[in-house]
Amino acid sequence: MTPDSAGPAPDTRRAGSRQPSSPTAPAPAAAVAAAAAGGPPQEDDPVVVRVDRDRCIGSGMCAHTAPGSLALGADGVAHPLRGSAPDGGPAGERLTERLAEAVDCCPVEALALHSARDGRRVAPSD
Repeated sequence: MTPDSAGPAPDTRRAGSRQPSSPTAPAPAAAVAAAAAGGPPQEDDPVVVRVDRDRCIGSGMCAHTAPGSLALGADGVAHPLRGSAPDGGPAGERLTERLAEAVDCCPVEALALHSARDGRRVAPSD
């Protein structure tokens, strides 16, 4: 990597509703593999979580705060879990609130939450 290089691209998979076996335990390999497969953005996904893999220290605070949406992989790094919640309704609002809390509690600011529609940063708050 050259000094002018921006480094690896952030993880931009969608956050979802799969539950790991415990909030801070590594995500099951199948769930992380499914998340890595990604897929096209879903129309009803209200937000996108981006993980800076170089910055993540694997504290697990995000996975504890939003256990159905974020998990630690076997590599010790946070991974968004594939899936979505309905946008606009109570479930979508709760998901967005939990993810914003998870992003805000990251001790090294390795997470960012963006609107799936327009890319606007939702969290962390400035």
